[in-house]
Amino acid sequence: MSGKLRQRVRELIEEKEWKELEDLLLNTEDEWIMEILERLMRSSEGPKVVGGLVMALTCDTRESTSLRLKIYEYILKEVRTDEDNNKRGAGEMIGVLMMHVDNFPDNIIIKLVNHYVEHVQNGSSLQGRWVDLLPKLITSLSRKEEITVSGKEMCGEDYRYQVLKSFCDLPWSAETTISLLPVFKDMDLPKEELQDVVYKVENVLKTVDFQSVPPIIYHLILLVKGKLPGRVLQAIIDFFNKQEQNLAKKSENNSCGIDNIDMDSEAIEESKHSELTEAQGTVILHVTHQAQYNPALVKDYLKFVKTSTWLTERLITPFNLALSLSLASIEKYQDQIIESLKSCLLKSFRQEERSRQSQWLRETWGDNCNITAAFRTTIDNCIMGWDQVSQGLVQLGFSLLESGGGPKGETYASQRAVELASVILPLILKKQPHIASTVISQLSNFILSASSPMQYIEILGKLAKLSPLVMLDHLNLIRELLEYLVFLPLPVATHLLHALLPLLKMSMTLKDALMITLRKMLFSKQVESRQVAVRGFLQFLRHFRVMGTLPSSQASMSFSSSLSTVSINADVHSVFNNSTNEALCLELLGVLRRCFSQQHEVKSTFYAGLYDVSRANPKLTINILELQLQHIKMFLDLRPDIFNPVVLKKVISVQGENAVLTEPISDLLGALGAIKTYYEENRERVATDDDDDDENAISILNETCSIFDLLTEKLAGCGLDDLGFDTNGEFSSSTAVGQKNVLSAKIMIGVFDCLIEHTFTHGAETSEEKMQTLISLFKSQRKIINLVKERSGKSAKKGEGSKGKGRPAAKPTITFKSNLSLRATAKMLEVSFSNLEDARPNYCELMKENHELQMYLLFVIEETLSTVKGLTVSERERILPELKTVAKVLLLECSVSIGASDSSDERGVNRLRQSLQVLSTLLTIFCRFYKDKLESILKDLTGKNDNKDLNGHLYRVSKKCQKMLLKILHHEERDPLLKDGCLIVHLMSTVTQAMEPDCDAISEVQDWVLQLCKDQALDHGGLADSMVSLAFVLSNQVKANHTLTRGIARELHHKLGDLEQDVEVEEAGKYKIVTEETASAVLSTLLSHLDDSLNLIELALNKTKACLISGADYDADKIERQISMKCVIVMHAVHEVIQSALPLGANTDHTVKLVTKLYNVLSLYVKYYLDLYRIKSYPQISDKFEKLVHMSGELVTAPVYPFITYIEGAQRQMGKKSEGTLKARAMKESKLMPAMICSIEQYEIHLITLTRKSKVNLMQSMKLSTSRDFRIAPAAIMEALQKDDADPNDETEVEINGDDVDNDDQNEDNAGEASDEERHSGSDDGDDTQMEAEDLPRTKKDSKGAKNKRANSESEEERDENDSNSENIGKKQQPRKKKLLISKKILGKAK
Repeated sequence: MSGKLRQRVRELIEEKEWKELEDLLLNTEDEWIMEILERLMRSSEGPKVVGGLVMALTCDTRESTSLRLKIYEYILKEVRTDEDNNKRGAGEMIGVLMMHVDNFPDNIIIKLVNHYVEHVQNGSSLQGRWVDLLPKLITSLSRKEEITVSGKEMCGEDYRYQVLKSFCDLPWSAETTISLLPVFKDMDLPKEELQDVVYKVENVLKTVDFQSVPPIIYHLILLVKGKLPGRVLQAIIDFFNKQEQNLAKKSENNSCGIDNIDMDSEAIEESKHSELTEAQGTVILHVTHQAQYNPALVKDYLKFVKTSTWLTERLITPFNLALSLSLASIEKYQDQIIESLKSCLLKSFRQEERSRQSQWLRETWGDNCNITAAFRTTIDNCIMGWDQVSQGLVQLGFSLLESGGGPKGETYASQRAVELASVILPLILKKQPHIASTVISQLSNFILSASSPMQYIEILGKLAKLSPLVMLDHLNLIRELLEYLVFLPLPVATHLLHALLPLLKMSMTLKDALMITLRKMLFSKQVESRQVAVRGFLQFLRHFRVMGTLPSSQASMSFSSSLSTVSINADVHSVFNNSTNEALCLELLGVLRRCFSQQHEVKSTFYAGLYDVSRANPKLTINILELQLQHIKMFLDLRPDIFNPVVLKKVISVQGENAVLTEPISDLLGALGAIKTYYEENRERVATDDDDDDENAISILNETCSIFDLLTEKLAGCGLDDLGFDTNGEFSSSTAVGQKNVLSAKIMIGVFDCLIEHTFTHGAETSEEKMQTLISLFKSQRKIINLVKERSGKSAKKGEGSKGKGRPAAKPTITFKSNLSLRATAKMLEVSFSNLEDARPNYCELMKENHELQMYLLFVIEETLSTVKGLTVSERERILPELKTVAKVLLLECSVSIGASDSSDERGVNRLRQSLQVLSTLLTIFCRFYKDKLESILKDLTGKNDNKDLNGHLYRVSKKCQKMLLKILHHEERDPLLKDGCLIVHLMSTVTQAMEPDCDAISEVQDWVLQLCKDQALDHGGLADSMVSLAFVLSNQVKANHTLTRGIARELHHKLGDLEQDVEVEEAGKYKIVTEETASAVLSTLLSHLDDSLNLIELALNKTKACLISGADYDADKIERQISMKCVIVMHAVHEVIQSALPLGANTDHTVKLVTKLYNVLSLYVKYYLDLYRIKSYPQISDKFEKLVHMSGELVTAPVYPFITYIEGAQRQMGKKSEGTLKARAMKESKLMPAMICSIEQYEIHLITLTRKSKVNLMQSMKLSTSRDFRIAPAAIMEALQKDDADPNDETEVEINGDDVDNDDQNEDNAGEASDEERHSGSDDGDDTQMEAEDLPRTKKDSKGAKNKRANSESEEERDENDSNSENIGKKQQPRKKKLLISKKILGKAK
């Protein structure tokens, strides 16, 4: 029976007799039909037969519908339970069912959908092809306009949402989630319903293990497509950031209780971290792959990155960094992503700098995130095979390096960017050596092309030091870079050679390549290239040490021997041995002999490096001395009858109209003397076992000593005539004779320097005769310097060099380069500035009493300090002992001398001032270039070796500065010394900036400075400016002193007077440092401080707004309280300033700009609330903000228009005296005033908008001005009154001309309220940080006339006009003429 039935069914399906087939099926037992289906399920013809059965059952009757449903349910059951055995057939079966779903009645489709819901509700898996029918079922219903569900009628879309909610309300396992998301994808859900799914998945991710996260996220990305990619990315980022934070907290907790941790717990934590990293890597690959085909995904991510640039803790996390840099592998979006990350990092560094300077910002936003740690974690994770992330890290590193070039490289943010790049690139190269070629190539390109390549050379040096073997694997790239050495400037090439030194020590091939390049450069046409070659050879001599002694005869070997003679077989990574170094040094000494025939610049470079070679390679000392000695004899005439042994004709040549220096004999003599001194002090280290060499060394040393002795003997006390100088000679740069004389003078000055140093280092401290000789040499040198200065000013003819009639010619300046070494200068300064109590011979007083010598030594040190920035790290380390000696001597000298000497002694005052200047520069250098050694340096300076930390030692220096400043302030004749006080305050500022912001020492310094500002009345503007500026800096750095800003502003208001002359300002008298003489300088400092405060507020507002827009968590109440408090402080100070009678000038312009900026910041605050109302559901305006707006109207808006009128009146007064000055001021005001008015209007417009949205009247305290395109012309009124002698009760017609000046009339709500008592503040100096009623301006003493004037200042016509105009805020009004009837009686009262 079943076989015949099955055969008949096949025949009817083939013949497509659907009606007959339906009748047959309805008249057959259901069991027989199910049996047929069971047999056909695994056959190839099964899908065809099932399709025919479903096609035949048209659902016209209940029986047909019921049978069709049974067929669907049976097939779904069979596919679900036995899919693994017949996957292909199962898929075809489900495809057939999907084709005929639309023919089902709605209630049957709903029943099928409920089967799926129940299945999920029971916790069963939704895996398999049978699930593919579900989206078709739901989609079929959603297209219908009306369906009935459980007796309720609804549209198909509502039913779809109901089913979606049913699914979302059920608990989802990882498997269920992975199977449901493709179902929702096929349903084509709208954005609103996708939001619910995304929210559900966010909760699911918190409960599943890390291995299940990547497939869930993959299907979620496919689900949202281009509708909500940004929402999904934000959910992914937040999830992984939260997981990283949780693991980090657990790790910290474990590290705190490490004794109680067993090995199993450590293994578990390590496993979790590994699983998380693998999950992150897989998700990053999924997102990057989808981004290539889904532009909306990257665009939304770019929006997320750009809106989060102020939120470093949200954007700079290990996962988000990896995701960003992976997406940057897509070339189309590479630049945008890298620039956004760079912008975020730079903003973070600026905020980090400001946070260190501002305790208010630290309280508002807390500590910054650890950016370096995030990058280190990302680089460590790159080991998992994230190649695309590694490439992005390299690109970001070079982008950060670019920000360090040029003048901007001096900023804190740019320095931190370079520091971060110097961490990223070496670490990524160490972790993934395969990208070394990319890094080295880009570094080489930037070194050759960048305008400021020092940061790239620093990175290259770090790579060579940390990963030398990786670098040597790409030796061809290094050699290619060295071939371009000839095109680099001298400082750049010098740093490059120093950076590559670790590689040169390891690679013979690289060393030989560099030697060949340097030899070619030694004969280059460019002098600078020759200097580079010399420095390169000298570097070899310094670092390839010789253990034995070179025969002196070999030191003068001919240059004809080529580098090929030094053929040493060595492996690429082998270390040089002694024989190799010996042969190399022999070769180099022969090469460098050629420098004696080069230009004087090349020779100077050669001579300058020989002393360091002798110190680093002592065994070469005798060879170098012999080399120099043979050469210097050519330029000396040591015959007894010659007064000046230096043959100037041989060192200077005249070529046409120019005189050229051919031999820098002073540099040669200085190097010879320094090396000779070093040999004498370290003879044991240099001595050898060879008797012949010892005899030769003694002979060379004796001959060198005789030269110095003879030069000293002949030149000490020598007159100008004896030296060959004509006292009436010409010393100008316009003629060959003048140039020759100047060069001769410079040479002899340098020779005297060398002899002074040699005399001092050879017993001047212990021999009176040598000390007198030293003084005699110095006096002879001063004669030459004075002669050049005197004659150079008289050489030029009258009027020569002037560019116009009546313009005097510029006085020529001739500078002299000192040949004194820093080591000798430091020692001489120590002797010169030693106290009388020191155990030194009496003849050392000759140096102490020689003021010119002391000033000269200070000048030499200052000249040396100016070159510290361009030195390499090793060169800075070499000069550190001398710098510490100088700083210690000057600190002691300044501490003792200040206040002890007669202030009328101009020479003593100048010496003290120069000492303070050098000391200030030294401390700045210590804090900048020697941060890691600052504590030991300060120990040496103060002479205290206790257990205090860095802050304690800095405080000691600060205390010394305080004592010095008090000595000046309490001096009987302090006026000449007050300028020195500025340098002392700068010293204190440098010291306090190096302290930790939260240490107790800096608070004590702040209290002392504030007390000094209160007690000391100064008449020196510079010192008062410095003191107040330091007080503001410390107030910001430690804890904001709110009374300081308001107190200084109130004092300035009193000293400058009110802008209305008949108003008397109440005297505060709290800060005596503000006087009439110092008011202008202090005002400038106050304005700068207020401007800086507004910058801080703007930064905090930008970050707050970014948190609001991005949905990040933040403490809104705390931040608003902090911002409002800061705004109130600024407004109180501005309130006092704009009421003061400011003299026209830079301070007035600064004040206008400050008011403009204040309104812009307030507008930004209002915009924040507008965004709050746009984003949040039920926002409310805080009481703090309402009070702030109220105070802005009372404190700033009300007095700002009289301030404008005051400026215009002052300009008219100035115009009577100087028409040209008035025009210049008018041009400037034409830009400043409109900008200020525009900012006020924008603020009012935003307030009105916020008032409408919040239903809170924020404009009740604002003074809305009338139309600003016209005003009453008082001059025209007075002129009309003078011409009219009629009755005083008559009314006069006066024209009102169009103008751009603001009329400060009030609206109806505020009419008559802005009296003088309300406008001026006379509150106490208490710490009023709360914005209560006492924060509003209080009364000020006012004359009776002024009160009457204000009482009648506004007529009824003006108030009516104000009311009409206040309704048209922001509308542009056309200039027009009006006629106003003004009573002479009223005008008389006003007058």
